[in-house]
Order: sequence, then C-alpha cells, then structure tokens
Amino acid sequence: MHDLIVIGGGPGGASCARRAALNGLDVVLVEKHHHPRPKPCGGALGPQTLNILDFDYSHLIQREFQGAKVYLPSGKSSVLTQDDMKGHTIHRNDFDSLLIDKAREAGAEIVLDNEIVAIEQLRKGVRALGVGDSYKAHLLVGADGVNGVSMKELDIRHRWSVEDVAVCITAEVPVDPSEIERTMTLDAESSQFLLELYYGDVEWGYGWCFPKSESLNIGLGCRLDKAKGLRDKWEPFLSKISSEKDIKIKATESTSARVPLGGTSSRIIGRRSMLVGDAAGLVSPVSGEGISFAIESGILAADVATEAVRKKSAVHIVEYDRRMKNTLLEELKDLHSLAGIMYKSNSNLEMLFDIIDDDTIMKGYLSDIFTRITPYSKIKYKLAKRLLTKHPRKAIKLGF
Repeated sequence: MHDLIVIGGGPGGASCARRAALNGLDVVLVEKHHHPRPKPCGGALGPQTLNILDFDYSHLIQREFQGAKVYLPSGKSSVLTQDDMKGHTIHRNDFDSLLIDKAREAGAEIVLDNEIVAIEQLRKGVRALGVGDSYKAHLLVGADGVNGVSMKELDIRHRWSVEDVAVCITAEVPVDPSEIERTMTLDAESSQFLLELYYGDVEWGYGWCFPKSESLNIGLGCRLDKAKGLRDKWEPFLSKISSEKDIKIKATESTSARVPLGGTSSRIIGRRSMLVGDAAGLVSPVSGEGISFAIESGILAADVATEAVRKKSAVHIVEYDRRMKNTLLEELKDLHSLAGIMYKSNSNLEMLFDIIDDDTIMKGYLSDIFTRITPYSKIKYKLAKRLLTKHPRKAIKLGF
C-alpha cells in the first residue's frame, strides 16, 4: 500500500507528488493522459509562481514580460507595470511535462495513460480504480481538474454552479517574431514585453493576448452564465486584434475549456482525501490565474499528508482545511468580492481604471492583486482606506 495517491498530473498534482516524495512518502501519481499533452491555457507564469519554483525551467521560457496593458470597453488603455512584476510565458504542455519529470526525479511513481474512474474507501485506506490498474494508499489527493472524478467520487461536489465556473476559448496563433516584438512591447523603443487584457468584449470576463517566441496566445473567457454567444464573439475578437496590430491573425485551431472561479463555497477535504488546484476551485475570479494556486495548494497538501502519515492519523487532513482557510481560501474569498465590483458593469471597470491612472499607489495595489505579488487579503483594507479617503465619491459608487 502506498502512502499517497495523487490523481492528476497538472501543476497541482505534480507539485504535490514531488513535495511528498521529497518528504519521504511512497507516492504514486496517476494521470489519464500522456505527457506532453495539449492544455488550453494562456501560459503566463506571474511573479508569485516564479517565487515558488525552486528548479531551473529557463529552457521553457518563451518571453519575459514586465506587466500588462489593459484595454477598456471605451477604447482607453492603461498600463500596469512595476519593477517586481516580472513573469514568463511558457507552453503549458512543456511546463506540465517538466513538473511530471521533477516529481519522478524526486522519487514519485508516475503512471500515465490511466484514467481513474472510481474511488473506494477501505477500512484503513483508499483505493483508486483505473481503466487499467487500481492503486491503494493511506491518503489521496484529487488534482484532476474542474471536470475530474475525485470531487464526485469523494462526495465533495457533484456539479459546479454556473456562477462558480467560467468557459474560455483559446488559440496559439503563429506570428513572425519581429511582429510580436513590434506589437507586444511597451513602446516602439522598448524591449519590455507586456501581456494584454481586453475588457468589454464579453460580460464578466475578458479577452487576452500573450506573447510567445513565435506565436500569440489569444483567448476569450467569461463566467458560464454569461457565456451565451461566446463562440460567435470569437472571430470578431480575433479580427479586432488583427486590425489593431496590423498583423495577419488566423486561428486555424481553437480549443475551449472550463475554469473554476474561486472555490469558496464548497469543501476541499473528504474522508482520507484532499482536493488541490482546479479540482478545489482554486482560481482567481479577478484574473483567471490558477497555476500559482495549484502549486501552492499541492505543496500544502503534501506537507499535511506527510504529517498525517507520520502521525498515523488520517483525520489529521483537517489541518489542510484549516491552513487553506487561513491562506488561499481567504484570499479567494476576498477576490470574489472584488470581482463582484469589477465585473458588475463596464462603468465600474472604467471608473476603477480612471482612479488608478490618477493614483500611483492605487495602481500599485491593483498590480499586486493581478500578479499576487501581495495577496489581496493583505492589502484590501489599505486599498479600501485609500479609495474612501482619496476618491470617496467613486468608492461609494463602486460599492466599497
């Protein structure tokens, strides 16, 4: 019997398996796909993710970026950039494959191409039943994403509400590197690349354009209850970017995916089991970023699993719930509130960015929130105080 089964080989699962193996546990990670495998994602690693990673991945870096340019519904734009906003774009298939390799190097057993279809509780453990083999362990971590079997089999969640999940369309569009350098930098004289966010093309969401070495990752996403007609908006969005950048953009293939938003309304532990990453709903409802949350939750789950195995106490996993509520879940709960203000209307978005364009301190706060340089839960009172003292009328209109 293993100490720990990890279901799913994305950033959360691979990071969990690696950390648990480094801690000395007997770990098996089971992933239904082969790696590398396609993964719909913008592929941006922000400062918080860079701070977590403790190994070299420089060979995967496509572009280094130093902030974001935000396009508002009115057509105005605003640049969010500061010295510590450095991040990297990568291809998720290669990045996830590297994380799997790192877990294997740490001593975890990696099983690919085997889908887990059921989970059984045993007298002194848990069994994961695959299409091929089955696996027994003292504890289990579900890291199998928004559509995974873990949350259902563990009776934690059987479906997502339409307000707790988003849907996005994305494509990797080949573009000449010289055109990327011309159109995705701060200005004509700068070599500082920026991510681009587009508000107003969809309700309760945004479009994006991220620079890679020889392509642009372009996407459009919104909350599921606002997604009617999303596919019809895809081609016009591509045409808009093509026209504004004066480059030929042709997305021959696009993929769609569901993304959870916040995960604050459901449990994240079951009997002998913990959920991490997308399976637990750990994605920022403001930015849609989930990689850093997945890695952090995976590491935390691994540490709690290690403690539980050493104590020979399966009930110790309640500590994962407690620590998460004091850290990531608290942050996501606060981000939910901010998203409710930001995405309530286009006028709210315009007003918020009008404020930060006139207030460098507020711009710094918003930059921190988007990048997770500082968790929103740690600066929310400073932000609210600044709004109410320096911009009282707008603060009241926004609902702070």
